[in-house]
Amino acid sequence: MSGPVRPYVITGGRSRPSQADLAVESLVSALSEPPELPEHVQLNREHRRILGLCHSLLSVAEVAAHLGLPLGVVKVLVGDLRDLGAVQVLPPVPQAERLPTTLLEEVLVGLRQLR
Repeated sequence: MSGPVRPYVITGGRSRPSQADLAVESLVSALSEPPELPEHVQLNREHRRILGLCHSLLSVAEVAAHLGLPLGVVKVLVGDLRDLGAVQVLPPVPQAERLPTTLLEEVLVGLRQLR
């Protein structure tokens, strides 16, 4: 009898991506023309599912939610795909460049008043 696939099997026992800069809010996009993979590299089912999901920008957290996998596992898998050149990963917007929450709330109040 076979049970559910364990996350450590999916990642080959790794618990961290090769580069530590992969945040849960990083945006992932599959490249329209992925590079030719070396013969010794075999993508697993989860890698292929990520490539299928990321035709539009998705955050690492969204990918994890779609796949129903833990964030740590998805970070390792996305890191693999980034290392192979199959996806582009955009870093999160720095906190200093984000709009203040109060401004966003004021815009929302203004939009509601337009109804």
